[in-house]
Amino acid sequence: QVAILARATQTVRQQGLPRATRRGSSGKVRAMVRFRAAPLLAVAASLGGATAFSVGVPAGAPWAAEVPRTAPRAAAAALEHSTPQGAQSAETSRAQGIATFAGALSTLALLRAAARRRAGARRREASVTRLADGDIEIGYRNEETGETNYVNPWEERVDGDMELVKQGVKQRPMGNIYHEYTGPVYKQVPVVEGLSFPLDPRKYKPPLEPPPPGAKWGDGRSPDGNWYMEVDGENVQYWQGVGRRKAACAVVRLLKGTGQFIVNSKDAREFFEHYPYRWMKAIEPMAALSVKNDYDCIVKTFGGGKSGQAGAIRLGVARALQEIDYNWRPLMKKAKYLTRDWRMIEPKKTGQHKARKKKPYHKR
Repeated sequence: QVAILARATQTVRQQGLPRATRRGSSGKVRAMVRFRAAPLLAVAASLGGATAFSVGVPAGAPWAAEVPRTAPRAAAAALEHSTPQGAQSAETSRAQGIATFAGALSTLALLRAAARRRAGARRREASVTRLADGDIEIGYRNEETGETNYVNPWEERVDGDMELVKQGVKQRPMGNIYHEYTGPVYKQVPVVEGLSFPLDPRKYKPPLEPPPPGAKWGDGRSPDGNWYMEVDGENVQYWQGVGRRKAACAVVRLLKGTGQFIVNSKDAREFFEHYPYRWMKAIEPMAALSVKNDYDCIVKTFGGGKSGQAGAIRLGVARALQEIDYNWRPLMKKAKYLTRDWRMIEPKKTGQHKARKKKPYHKR
C-alpha cells in the first residue's frame, strides 16, 4: 500500500493535477477532477482509503475481523455470513465505500495544493533568475552606506539639510519620506514588473524606453521628465502646479518671461475685476520670493467663485515654484503657501434658514 501510494504521488507531481471546479446551489457541491494518473490513484484509494478514512468500529467486536487482500470473494462472503452481525455487512460495506471515496477526494485535494505550491515557487525562482540575467535587477539599499541602485526622482532634499541632520541640529531633512523600493529596476529607474525594454512598438506607443535616472514622468511630461509647450513655433519649457480651494480648481504654468499674469485668457486684473486683494492673494508666493518679474504665469481656473479661484491659483503657483527650485520649499512651507486650505462653507440645514440660523421657538 505504501509503495503504491508513493508511486501515485510521484506520478501526480510529475504530471500535475488540473484545477478542480466546484459548482452547484442549495449546498450541493459537484467536484470534477480529471488527471492522467487515475488508475494509480484509484488503486491507492481502494487499498489505503478505507484504512485511513474508515468508519469507526467498536474495539474488540468479535465480527470486526480483517479479510486478507488475497482472499477470494467467496471466503470473504462466508466470513461475513459467519459473524454474529452478518445482517449489517451490507451497511458496513456501503459506509466503508463512502469513506474510501471521501479519503480519495481528500488525498487528491492535498496533492493538488502541494503541486500548486511547488509550481508557484518554480515560477518565482524563474522570474528572479530572468531579472538577474538581463538589464533588469531588483531594487535594494545598502544598509552601510545608504546608497541605492535606483533613483527616486520625487525623493528630493534641500541643500545642506543632510549636514544639519548629521550635526544634530535637525531631526530629519526636509522632504517626503518614501518606503524602501524592492521592485524591478532598469538602468537605475524603477519600472513595472513584467516589462522588458525596449517596449514592443506593436503594443505600446513611444517612448519605448523609460526616462533617464532622476527624471520624473507622468502629468503630461516629455520623455526627459520636463514640460514643454509650443510658443511661436518653438518648444518652451514650463513648470506646472495644480491647486484647489473650496470648489475651485486651477492649473498654473510658469514660463521664463517678464511677469505677465494671464488667467483664463484675460489679464489677471481684469479677471479679478480690479480687486487688488484677490490679485495679490493669487500671486503672493512669487511676490514673496521676489521672482514675480522673472516668470510669466498662465492660469486655467474653473469652479467656485473669484475668492476660491484666487486661493486655488496661489496653491498652484507655490507648487509650480517648488518644481523650479526645491530649495524654496522651506520658505513656502513655513508661510503655508503649500498647505491646502481645507475650510469650506457649511451647508444649509433642512428646515432651517441657513447653516446655523434657527427658526424662533414659540411655545404656543
